[in-house]
Amino acid sequence: MSINSEGLYEQHITADIALAQWQYYVVTGDRTWLAAQGWPVISGAADFWASRATRAADGSYHIDHVTGPDEENPNVNDEVYTVVGAKTTLQDAIQAAHVLGMGVPTNWSTVAGGLAITTSRADGTRIDKEFSGYQSQMVKQADVTLLQYPWLYPMPAPVAQNNVSFYVPRTDPGGPSMSDAVNSIDTSALRTPGCASFVYTERSYEPFIHDVFNQFSETKYGGAFTFMTGIGGFLQEFLYGYSGLRWEAGDVRVAPSLTSQLSGIVLRNLSWRGRVFTVSLGQRTTTVTLQSGAPLPVQTPTGLETITVGHTLRIGTSRPDLTRTSDAVRCQGATASNAETGAPALAAVDGTPATGWQPVRLPATLTAAVPAGERLLGHVTVVWGRLWPGVTGPNVPPAPDPVKTLRASSYALQVSDDGRTWRTVAKVTGVTNRITDVLRFGPVRARYVRLRLTKGSQKPLTKTTAVPNPPPTTPMLEELTVTR
Repeated sequence: MSINSEGLYEQHITADIALAQWQYYVVTGDRTWLAAQGWPVISGAADFWASRATRAADGSYHIDHVTGPDEENPNVNDEVYTVVGAKTTLQDAIQAAHVLGMGVPTNWSTVAGGLAITTSRADGTRIDKEFSGYQSQMVKQADVTLLQYPWLYPMPAPVAQNNVSFYVPRTDPGGPSMSDAVNSIDTSALRTPGCASFVYTERSYEPFIHDVFNQFSETKYGGAFTFMTGIGGFLQEFLYGYSGLRWEAGDVRVAPSLTSQLSGIVLRNLSWRGRVFTVSLGQRTTTVTLQSGAPLPVQTPTGLETITVGHTLRIGTSRPDLTRTSDAVRCQGATASNAETGAPALAAVDGTPATGWQPVRLPATLTAAVPAGERLLGHVTVVWGRLWPGVTGPNVPPAPDPVKTLRASSYALQVSDDGRTWRTVAKVTGVTNRITDVLRFGPVRARYVRLRLTKGSQKPLTKTTAVPNPPPTTPMLEELTVTR
């Protein structure tokens, strides 16, 4: 009988617990608690990781035979989430010892400095590899994308964005609900041009909400219920995503970002080292108001500020959806005749090909509005989605191929001035494998653009014992771009 390997190899949880202990100290500044309760946990975790890593001939350190959050690829070497968790635990333990005036074993810093993260070029893009030997196959859930948050692992912004763009389409469509919460937080922090942060929020709850109390299930098909991890992820999108709130030992960091789909967010009675404050996000301006306590140091995108009780700090709210673009439909009003939950129409025009609109059935239409002043159109790019092979049994990693192209084999591109009368300006028929279509026409003047999908390229997958809930194979429109 095959037994799932999580209990044997999913040791990253040791690092997760240590992180929670250190964050509690960072927020409270309670040295008495740190000495009595936090330090035994943090130091014990550090000792574990120092003993768990093995030294290679070149002096680097490696952690073999572990399973990260991506449980569909178990028992691997140099699993990136685990390595970053181990490295951070060791570094936090050294800081904790310094706070308490204690010595530390010399191997803590040696191992922390020797645990390296492997990057590679996949599909021409520099990314962090999930583990040694990773072949770009499907992953169960957020793993590499967790390096940016909550680990705050330092990396160039382009690599962090590449990680999101690369791993999101490869995430199991039947996986747990918390992945897109992480994607939303990452995208907000990166100020990704467009409105993908809000689309990820939609994806993080729509497929998983059940019963009259709007409780979360683990997956769209069921699983654990109520799923507290999914609920926690959803809440953190507002606490740490759109607000950009981060706790540091010396200050509080706020870097707000919103899109037009959210009018505002208010975070009340936040507490840091004896101060109580409120953060109120607006579409143009965010305010931080100190209600009680000593002066509050706030690190903003423009520098460090300090506020006192009763006073308010004003910070400009970033609007990535307003980033200049030649794309006439990006983040504009988009509607669809039907859609899978978690695959809304807006996903086709949110500025990233990592998300997509997917209809439940065909024929189906997607309509995007063109704002006034951008009515002369003549060039449309359509990027279609893909589906990677899934798991076939316990402890059997997904295969890297064959990858199915989820596209419409036949569809029409239509334009309209009033949204009621349409004329066809381009047609595509009989195409089954191409990922990107480039359509040139006109140029024409229009206020609306519509794709009418009539036939898909894939047949529905068959239910099996190993895969009782196969993912949908209707076309997935990842990105629609319209220019002159």
